[in-house]
Amino acid sequence: MASATDWMPSRLADMLVMFQNVLAKIGGYKTILPITTGQVDRIVLICEEFVAVYTYVVQARATTESLVEWRDLILKGSPAGDAAPAPPVYPTYTVVTDSFIGILTEFRELRDVIVASPGYTTAIGEDLMIVKPATEKLVEADAAPELKVATAAGYEVTVSGSMQGMDAMRVEYQRAGSATWATVAFLTKTPGTFTITPATPGTPENGRIRAVFIKKNEQFGNFSPEYPVTLS
Repeated sequence: MASATDWMPSRLADMLVMFQNVLAKIGGYKTILPITTGQVDRIVLICEEFVAVYTYVVQARATTESLVEWRDLILKGSPAGDAAPAPPVYPTYTVVTDSFIGILTEFRELRDVIVASPGYTTAIGEDLMIVKPATEKLVEADAAPELKVATAAGYEVTVSGSMQGMDAMRVEYQRAGSATWATVAFLTKTPGTFTITPATPGTPENGRIRAVFIKKNEQFGNFSPEYPVTLS
């Protein structure tokens, strides 16, 4: 576990932000540091593997929760005799070629190589997010909600997760088979519960939930991962 003075974030969600950032920027520092092509390739592989594994597990957990809700709908839903919805489907894991275990340990070693390079500066470390910042600040380009979504009878949906100091969170819903996202809630605190009316009143349906932060009445950062839900 990371200590209070460790440069590596302790929360997986924060690690995701860091690895996405390094993935996007490390190629631009290859000749400035300098580091070898092999080292850059290894760093890129680690970043891609972390993002793939993290995203898959988040989506799979959300699907598991939706499957439990789907099961309960089959067992106890009403009105009895109505057609049952199809079960939620687990996401497909994006396979990373040549992936390996122990990526955090090796990334720490490669980070030390970067810091020891002759062209390294503190500004580079801060830009790559591989040094501990003086103060924790949510960067808009990397900000995204991390949600926990639950449903209840009466087409109710409850969304929980940190607001990370933002003014509000806009929640959107996409019905299965549709390409359109519709705003279904505007939350100023979490958890928040709201109702989504199905396309055919009285008929359960599947869909996906996502959210984005709002700051000073403007969208801030990126959308969250998409979470499958079954409305009943």
